[in-house]
Amino acid sequence: MNYFELYPGDYLRDTTRLSLVEHGAYLRLMLTYYAEESPLPAEPAELYVIAGAISAADKAAVRKVADRFFPIGPDGKRHNARADAEIAKFGERAIGADEKRSNEAERQRRTRERRMQMFAELREVGIVPDAMVTMAELRDLHTAHVTRDHYVMSRVTDRDMSRHVTGVNTATTSHKPQANNYVGSTEASTQGTTGSPTEEGRACLLMRKAGCVQTNPSHPDLRAAIREGVTPEELADTAAEAITAGKTKPFAWAITTARSRHAEGAMPISTGPPRQVNGHTAPPMSKTLQALHELEAAKHGSTGLDHPGDQLRIAEADPAEP
Repeated sequence: MNYFELYPGDYLRDTTRLSLVEHGAYLRLMLTYYAEESPLPAEPAELYVIAGAISAADKAAVRKVADRFFPIGPDGKRHNARADAEIAKFGERAIGADEKRSNEAERQRRTRERRMQMFAELREVGIVPDAMVTMAELRDLHTAHVTRDHYVMSRVTDRDMSRHVTGVNTATTSHKPQANNYVGSTEASTQGTTGSPTEEGRACLLMRKAGCVQTNPSHPDLRAAIREGVTPEELADTAAEAITAGKTKPFAWAITTARSRHAEGAMPISTGPPRQVNGHTAPPMSKTLQALHELEAAKHGSTGLDHPGDQLRIAEADPAEP
């Protein structure tokens, strides 16, 4: 034990008739008892060493104190009933403190894991909370945007969240900030109505439904694509095309391809079932190829690719995979 409780009233009552030397001997023996958390040896010679007794008077004081306050027990050691009780109490408190520390560490671990999970699920719908958001506010955000509890959603939107906003000018924000003010300025500008995900978040949801497992609504290329006018539906169609083609990075490929096609005015390639041309199986027809097909059919008054020259021209016009 590094410390013990000393009750002055009890001590003075029990040691009223001790001399100054005997007080010293008693304190030295008692300090050793607590420090080692074990009874004292029965042999006087060992007690002299513990108390530092050199003169005959010192040794006599040690013997008197030892016999009175540290009697020999059945185990052949000198015991002090009060010291034994305090040592037992200290042990119980130490065990309780260890359990408390262990429980607190486990609670903090579970809280960190839950916090990381809620951050990840909110990012999937385009909501990026500030790193300093409290756990209670993070739970409300998660409930409002992921589990869609309308009561909590209302409570979140009525609360002032501006202190957690990253990159938003609070001087220009409304007196009734929306829950999506948790996101940065570039994301806040793309938010729809209260409780709705950003266009980036909606694009990620659609792309995940199309089979693209890894998405990131904060990806700069995705933001750029949305700003350029690429719709979430176009990105989802292109992601489905990437999955069908077996692309190793379907998310990045879909964004790059969709932006390129949008700039050129092209449409995503269809991932529908194979088609039949002159009795032969051909790849799925893209929307661009469909438009050219309809144009050529109108010219010749037919509904199929009846003219080989038309087939060649349409096949050459079909956009190749970037």
